[in-house]
Amino acid sequence: MNEVKLPFSARLTFTLLSIILVIYVAHIGSGIVVPLMFALLIAIMLLPVVQWLEKWRIPRGVAAILAVLLFIIVLVLIMIMLGKQMEAFISDFPTLQQKLLLVVSSTQDWVNEKFHVNSSDQLSYVEKALMGTLGTATSFISQTFLSLSSLLVFIVFVFLYVFFILFYRRLLVKFLIKNFKEEHRGKLLTVIGSTRSIIKSYVGGLMIEMVVVAVLNTVLFLILGIKYAILLGVMAAIFNIIPYVGILSAAILIILVTLATGAPIQALQAGVVLFLVHIFDSNVLFPSIVGSKVKINALITIIGVVLGNMLWGIPGMFLAIPTIAIIKIICENIEELQPWAILLGDEAKDKKVKKLKPQNNNENAAG
Repeated sequence: MNEVKLPFSARLTFTLLSIILVIYVAHIGSGIVVPLMFALLIAIMLLPVVQWLEKWRIPRGVAAILAVLLFIIVLVLIMIMLGKQMEAFISDFPTLQQKLLLVVSSTQDWVNEKFHVNSSDQLSYVEKALMGTLGTATSFISQTFLSLSSLLVFIVFVFLYVFFILFYRRLLVKFLIKNFKEEHRGKLLTVIGSTRSIIKSYVGGLMIEMVVVAVLNTVLFLILGIKYAILLGVMAAIFNIIPYVGILSAAILIILVTLATGAPIQALQAGVVLFLVHIFDSNVLFPSIVGSKVKINALITIIGVVLGNMLWGIPGMFLAIPTIAIIKIICENIEELQPWAILLGDEAKDKKVKKLKPQNNNENAAG
């Protein structure tokens, strides 16, 4: 029986409508989709640990629980390390506000004296210039500290999803296989295996990058005698995960905090440190550790971050790049969608779309 091939306009319309439907469902179902996406990334990262435990004849359920507990212990240790500085920062926050107001007031007087711009006009200029970038930082902090109960519920669900994804991973792969015809199953296993491999490498590389950036920031802040050096260094490294927008938001927030806790020269030094570390990260660290894993062009990266923020807020900005990477892998292995893979890819690195070799069996895909 001959297949009916739809005209290009019909296929394009169907593709665009499908994209709109997926985005709409992702938005209204953010309460389920966001923790599931984080859980999927963590599960892929913990999969080698589970596989190693299973080789020692540890039952799959116990291995999954041990892997999740190990991840939680690491997070708790990090929180303990930051706990004292976070506590001091929160208790000093009213004082910081007062000092920052004094800095702003003296700056307004200086600008008014030198440039004859009154205070109301200055506030208007500053508000327009900083609203977007400070919005990201303020939103991040408010979501972290003011919605503690919601954050705890979110974390609990993420780790529950991680456990079940690790425990039922072979069942999930079998379910996907049964939804495709025999001739398409090899390609499906290719997509699953490639997605797992690339995302594992990407997330692992991202963690290494974040640790190196955090150490560099913290050491340099400590040398300069900046207050809350460890907290600010780690915070800058976390913000740095968000492409383009993250480092700018972190720089503004850290400079303001340093202005309120130290001398103006220290605020300038903090800004220079962040700039130099970012240059090193962008040109040396990121390309060597992370850049080779996911080849996505800058335009799509920016659009993805903005769209992720519109759909899911701050978590969406963190999830944007891994999600685009998964979409790109799928597009590369479906002939009709390969033009979209070209659109998502980096022309300088991807001269042509390369199809990956199919996996031999579903065990490789499922792990």
